[in-house]
Amino acid sequence: MKEYKFNDIYELVSLIDRSVRYGESFWNYNEEIFIKSSSNFSKFTLLHLYIITSAFNYHSRKIRKNCDYMDGEEVERWMSLFETYGVQIEPYDIPDEEEPYNWLEENSEKFEELFSAMADEAFHILFYNRNFLLEFNRLVAETIKETGYPDELLTRKGRLQRAKVPEWLKTAVFHRDKGRCVYCNTDLTSLVNTINQKNFDHMVPLDIFGSNDPCNIQLTCESCNKSKSNKGSSTSFRYPPWWN
Repeated sequence: MKEYKFNDIYELVSLIDRSVRYGESFWNYNEEIFIKSSSNFSKFTLLHLYIITSAFNYHSRKIRKNCDYMDGEEVERWMSLFETYGVQIEPYDIPDEEEPYNWLEENSEKFEELFSAMADEAFHILFYNRNFLLEFNRLVAETIKETGYPDELLTRKGRLQRAKVPEWLKTAVFHRDKGRCVYCNTDLTSLVNTINQKNFDHMVPLDIFGSNDPCNIQLTCESCNKSKSNKGSSTSFRYPPWWN
């Protein structure tokens, strides 16, 4: 088990959800990490990278454009966040209008450390939302198209090679999707029968610039997986209620 604070986390989740819905692509990010995370399954997902860079970019722009943003109340809120997530940073005073942005730039590593801690919690919320993940993976596909990958990671068609889905990811996706095919709701737990086979399917197929990222995997039965093939990116909007 991991302890989560959920301090101001829904504000961050809302920012990321809006960014994805409005089609804001990866910007000002570490391309080396993007290549590594998109080509082979990693627990530091592309969504983690997107959350951290989007949060930093957003607040950088906000402070730069609006010097009054960092008033006493806002400074207190930021210092409370740093304290909550255990990030040590020099306290900020408000001597002049240029200082807020300089403070952020001088402490960029501290802000990235803060957003990294918060990204785990935002991921915890967003990973359950396949509707969001589908839109996110379509953004990822656009970035993959524009990224220069080493030849050894690509197929002859210039797409990412298929990577084996690790057991830790199969377990996570199986439990997220409640052991049922996301399309037809077929039971895949093997508790009712052992006929139906589990398939771990790419929401955005590799053939149309999908990634080998945990956020791009969903649970399907063999029949739905075969009928979907590489026709397009999709998931379902069906979720089991907590109670009937």
